[in-house]
Order: sequence, then C-alpha cells, then structure tokens
Amino acid sequence: MEPSAGLFAACLLFLLCSSVQGKGGVERVYYYNPCFLFVLLDCYPRHASTFLLKAPHLIGGVYKKAMFREYTDATFTHMAPRPAWLGFLGPILRAEVDDTIVVYVKNFASRNYSMHPHGIFYEKDAEGALYPDATPNKWKVDDSIPPGGSYEYRWVVRPEFAPTDDDANCLTWVYHSHVDAPYDISSGLIGALLTCKKGKSESGRNDVDQDVVVMFTVVDENMSWYLEDNIQTCSDPAGVDREDPDFNESNLMHAINGYMFGNLPGIELCQGQTVAWHLFGMGNEVDIHSAFFHGNTLLDRGHRTDVLSLFPATFVTAQMVPKATGKWLLACQVNDHLDAGMQAFYVVHSCNSDEGSTAMGGVVRNYYLAAEKILWDYAPSGKDLINNISLTDPDSASEVFFGTDGGRIGGRYMKVIYREYTDSTFTTAKSHSKHLGLLGPVLRAEEGDTLKVTFINKAKANYSIHPHGLYYEKRFQGRVYKPGSHVGPGENFTYIWQVVEGPSPTDSPCIPYLYYSATKPVLDTNAGLVGPLLVCKKGVLGENGMQGTYSLQTQWHK
Repeated sequence: MEPSAGLFAACLLFLLCSSVQGKGGVERVYYYNPCFLFVLLDCYPRHASTFLLKAPHLIGGVYKKAMFREYTDATFTHMAPRPAWLGFLGPILRAEVDDTIVVYVKNFASRNYSMHPHGIFYEKDAEGALYPDATPNKWKVDDSIPPGGSYEYRWVVRPEFAPTDDDANCLTWVYHSHVDAPYDISSGLIGALLTCKKGKSESGRNDVDQDVVVMFTVVDENMSWYLEDNIQTCSDPAGVDREDPDFNESNLMHAINGYMFGNLPGIELCQGQTVAWHLFGMGNEVDIHSAFFHGNTLLDRGHRTDVLSLFPATFVTAQMVPKATGKWLLACQVNDHLDAGMQAFYVVHSCNSDEGSTAMGGVVRNYYLAAEKILWDYAPSGKDLINNISLTDPDSASEVFFGTDGGRIGGRYMKVIYREYTDSTFTTAKSHSKHLGLLGPVLRAEEGDTLKVTFINKAKANYSIHPHGLYYEKRFQGRVYKPGSHVGPGENFTYIWQVVEGPSPTDSPCIPYLYYSATKPVLDTNAGLVGPLLVCKKGVLGENGMQGTYSLQTQWHK
C-alpha cells in the first residue's frame, strides 16, 4: 500500500486494500467571506452586514475553527492536496465493500476531540462517541483524544452497510468529532465519508468523472468552543453582551462548505461528464434547506429534479451530467437563508465536449404572460368555512389574521401575479382555473420542446420569469447575478427555454417544476409572482397541450 493522505484535527487515515491516509486536527482562523467580497449582485448590504460586519461588539466574518486536515503520512509534516471547495470540511474518505478504513488521528487542537463515522461498521473501541454506554474504560479511550494525543480507529464497510442494488454506486455519509457533537461540529470538525459498491472506488471513482461534496448548514458560532477566543477579536470584547439577540444572530453563518454570498471557490465541472453530488445537512431546527441547482438537472434516486431537500443529519447522493455551460448559482431557496448568503457558484466548461448544440426538433410552445397588480382577498366569503364562523369572530383562530382594528391590514392585500393572454397584443386574457388562486398559469412542455414566453411587465417594479428544470442561455435566465433579462415597468421580453431533459424512465409522465420572478426572489415571490411548470415525456401532451392520454384522470402535482 502507498501512502496517500492524512488529517489536521489530529488524525491519520489508512484505507486497507485501497490506500493509506493520515489526518490531523488543528485550529486556525477561518474566513466565511474572504476579503469581504460580495460576489452576488442581488445580495443587499443590510443582509450581509448582519453577519459579516466587524464592529466593537460584533465578530464579523472571521472565526477561529478546528478542522480535520489530511497528511501524506504518519509524520504529519506534509499536508495532502485538497480541492479548495471543501472549505472547512475535512478530506473525503472513500471505501468500498469489504474495505477496512484505518484512521490515525492526532490531536493538534487545544481540547479533547474524537472521530465518529456514520454508515459504517465499527466495534465499541472505534466508535469515537462519548456518552454513558456503561462500557469498560478500555473501550472508552476512543471517545476522547486529549491535546497532543493520538488514536487509531478501524471501521469496516461490511456488505450489510453497503449501497443496495437500487442505491447509487457510492452513498454519502459523514464523520465528525463526538465528544460533544453539537459543539464539536459547530467548531468545524466534520467531513464526508463515501461508501461504495465493490469495484467502484479502487484508486478513485471509475463510474463517474467527479465527486463534489457540499454541506448546507447554518453554522452556529455561538455553540463553538472558540466563542470566547473569537469575542477577543472585537475591538471592545469586554462590552460584548453574549445574550444580546443581535449578537447571537450575527454568529449564525448561513454557509455552504463554510462560505457565504458566492465565495465558495473552485467547483469546476465539464459539460457531458458525469458528476456525483454528495450533499448533507447538519444543525438544528433552522436547518431545513432546498438546494437549487440553476442551469442543470440531477437524478435523485431515479427522479429528475433541480432541487434537493436537506434536513439535519440527512445525506443525499445525486447524479448530474451537465448540459449547460456557464457559471451557475447553487443556493438554498428558503427565503431567510437566501437573503443571509447561503449561495455559491458552480462552473460548467465545455472541455472540448461535442454537446454544444441545443437543436431540439420538438414543438415550439408559445405563452404570453403579463405581470399585473391586483387586490387579493385571502378569504372572499368572509367566513371560516371549515368551522362555519366569521373570520373576525373574537374567539376564532382567524381573527388575528383578518381583523382590521389596531391598524391591521386584514385579509386583503395588493399583489402582483402572472396572467396569461391569448397573443402578443395582450388584449384578451385567457380564463384562469379558479383552484390556481394566486398562481400563474400552468406552462406545459415535452422533452425536446422549446418554450417561447413573451412577458410584459404591467406592474411598477422590475420583474422577470425564471424557470426550474429547463435549459436556457444566460440572457434568458431571468436572474440578476449575471446581467440579464429582468424587465422594467412597461417593458417586454421574450424568453426562450428548452426542455433538454425530461422525466426519467421511473418518473411519472409529467413532473412539476415552477417558474417565478427572480429579480429580487424573496420579495417577488411573496408579492405573488410564481407559477407551475410541467415537463412531460415525449408524446404525453395532446395537440391542445394537455395530457391527452390521461384525460380521464386527475393529475396531482405538488
């Protein structure tokens, strides 16, 4: 076996039958937003300053962290190379069925830490998790490695822990310190572990061209072991109120691999080459994330999508074959998280690919949409029709929303919605299915089709239309981090989108996406500018654009 790597938070890893690695744990200063650089044009300074402003009683965007780092051998003198996009994550550990991973951990940090894996077999003396399990002391040494100490962990990818026949070839797991897991992870000690089917990971992946690991989490620096050290970097540390809600909020770093506001470096992909995306979420009740990949779609457990849902301690493996070249946004679509900077970029290069042509040969489907201001009543009957009482009954649950005393608005609001018209003159509006409510009209297309959407803005602010799940050139994206197609009041624009990838063979005949205004995504969608988009398999839609072969069935899309 040849040495290949090691860790910084005091650990050294050996992968029997595959490679030998060394790892160690260290403490260092970490920049969530290097050089205070705001790459994204649509992030407002007031949002960024909440988390990144350096002030007498605010830490800013630079924190002391503990991190796992990999070394080339057990001398812990030379760090192994690593992709910049890993951020503060530890190195990616890989093993396949019947492999044994041997991890040599050396603790260069200033307090006790450990290393605990998910998704793999271990004996009690290699669990690396401190809790009252009534085991003898000889089985507790692995649970807490003191500063300057070291320990050898052995983990096995037994067949019963391996990916099943229906799983991806390699599954996503994590490892992390588990002396006090919430504090250890918030301090930075976490990394990815991939367990693979036999023959898929020897000397690197042979079934995909690239692995990319991404962690979405609101890093709570208030729960870091280094909070006091970080407070000392303030110009007036003695005046810091640790219980101040604004101070606590400033330490909630909405990060992707530890970077915010588009600063995650170096995710470089090639058009037409297979990429395995490994995503996981960590944290607490605020860590509900919708990871949205602009520009390209993925297969998640056989389902075509461009959004992956993450919760704390959930692990997702999805496969992408990028079709659209360019610089694309990867962001959490939860409104608060989007504003707070949980956004990054990935770049797709042509890499001499012959997939540059987007000639489709399908049907061109024309739609004519307008953004229009309306007065919307959330309950036009004036009654709670579930309980058959007035919405403003003093004892009702609805009164708080529909009452108008004390300066409250009640249930009627000014909104902006998408309305469909019959042609480009925008004189005759099409009928709108009542059940759609505020939603815009349903746009439908099959794989191979082109959607040509003529949009006129009849409202008083800049708006756009941005689709999920479709191929488009940058100027047809409707997103403002790249100069593009937001539409001013009274102006019009024609978007051209293509359905390059339809539902997978195991998907239903049509799969739901959405479209929305993305000039200021949070404000625009709350204003009302959002609508459904159905992408169907070839031959599903009839001449009228409806699901002809399913005319007797009600199709539910959510």
